Amino acid sequence: MTTFRLSTFALAGAIVAGTAAFVTPAAAQDYPADDITIVVPRAPGGGSDNIIRILQEPLSEKLGVPVVIDNRPDPSAVVGTELVSRAEPDGYTLYLSDNAFYQNPAIIKDLPYDPVNDFVGVTRLARSPVVLVIHPDVPAKNTRELVEYAKANPGQLTFSHGGIGASTHLAGIQFNIAAGTDITPVAYASSGPALNAVLGGHVQMHMGGISSSGPQIEAGGVRAIGLTGSKEHPALPGVPTLEADGLPGVTITSVWGILAPAGTPLEVRTVVADAVREVMNMPDVAEKLSNAGYQPVASTPEEHDAEAKEMIDYWLNVAKETDLSQ
Repeated sequence: MTTFRLSTFALAGAIVAGTAAFVTPAAAQDYPADDITIVVPRAPGGGSDNIIRILQEPLSEKLGVPVVIDNRPDPSAVVGTELVSRAEPDGYTLYLSDNAFYQNPAIIKDLPYDPVNDFVGVTRLARSPVVLVIHPDVPAKNTRELVEYAKANPGQLTFSHGGIGASTHLAGIQFNIAAGTDITPVAYASSGPALNAVLGGHVQMHMGGISSSGPQIEAGGVRAIGLTGSKEHPALPGVPTLEADGLPGVTITSVWGILAPAGTPLEVRTVVADAVREVMNMPDVAEKLSNAGYQPVASTPEEHDAEAKEMIDYWLNVAKETDLSQ
């Protein structure tokens, strides 16, 4: 279903990967010696940007060099991804991935990069459920009432999400399938602007992250209806899962990781992964992550290589049975 181009960049990556073994020891010994840029393919204010900003300062201190965040947003998270796929595989340009990286191959034909062969894993950072919130004017207090209202007003409701291929996008598709509703998706460059659309009354619903939606739920700007997955989350006490509220099948969770251009030496990637793990275990950082709804994972580069391929394959298989391009 999805095709990838064989480019000079892929060929160059293969050559670099083949020679990486000769430069790895020296590279790891001297790394890092300069600023590390982490490209975020989302706008500020969403879950992808929020998590790396929590980690930015302590990670800079741990690595001994500045960690620079470079936001390159677009509704499909393709621009920033392609940029990193063409970067030097030296560990100084990294990529903050979210669900779109693993799901876009099943949604977008002819991507300008190959997510399997143009990237290598550094670490899977964290996961978190998606939360469904609605504007206070929508006359629904729970999932059942929302589904009834949507069915009584077909085609009249819209939900905002953080971009094509994002967990917040796929959660909305799963909701429509499970509930038998026709709620129109509206894509934004991240969950931050998508949440603002609900606050401004431009859309009625929002599938978003806890880190961005949580403060507005607490302030009463939006009403939380339910969470994806099978468990409630301590950051949103009293908010049930959609499944517990009578709507099984909305199971997707948000995931975030760090990847590097293909050919980046394993030893260099391990330096970053180890630093991330140590930072996430710091009590103050762990508390910030928990309060923002993130559940740390901190896998090894080898583990994230396997995780990435598994997630990509999973969504390619899902796309054979379900139209994910809504």
